[in-house]
Amino acid sequence: MQRIVSDHVVLKEGEGVGEEEVYVDLSKLDFAKLKAAFEKTPRKNKLTYDLQKAIDAKLQQMLKENPLRLDFYDRYKEIIAKYNAGKSLENTVKAFDDLSKFVQDLSIEEKRVYKEELGDQETLAIFDLLIKDKELDSKEIKKVKKVAKETLEKLKEEKLKIERWRESREITAQIRIMIRDNLYHLPEGVYSEVDVELKSINVYQHIYTNYFGGGKSVYQQSA
Repeated sequence: MQRIVSDHVVLKEGEGVGEEEVYVDLSKLDFAKLKAAFEKTPRKNKLTYDLQKAIDAKLQQMLKENPLRLDFYDRYKEIIAKYNAGKSLENTVKAFDDLSKFVQDLSIEEKRVYKEELGDQETLAIFDLLIKDKELDSKEIKKVKKVAKETLEKLKEEKLKIERWRESREITAQIRIMIRDNLYHLPEGVYSEVDVELKSINVYQHIYTNYFGGGKSVYQQSA
């Protein structure tokens, strides 16, 4: 069970030893199958560890894609801290159950993009940054989604296609202005001028961190 991919759980008889290899795959994980594998294998610590590593890799990518998912990271650290505190059978079973529930919640978070009808994780990240600490009605939310989509589309159509744009003061300044100008279309009754300036900084920092130039971004790494 050295390799972690992303579809399901595979049990494979070991050669000559009568043991099973357990491959933990995440993206289309069958939790009933995973639970059955855990109950069957004598190597519960190994399966729990492999599940942990698979989740860790997935979580790191999700955090890169959306900076507002840190609460998931805090919860993950708490589960692992308790697991590492004492790897008795009881602790291993508890950690496995907690990690199984956690990965299901990660899946729900990934699918939130469809619930919000935003099309992709890139736009969802911008949207999340814009609505953070704001109470919005349905009409205002719709307007913020429009701003998030249009802001990202305009950046990707031009400036983010430029190779090594982050090395150019002129281009980074232009991107800052483009973001701020687009964010002035946020609902006026909710977003003050100070809010727009602060949100512009947050969005720019996100763009700077995750878009490398030449049309490349951290989002392509999740494919």
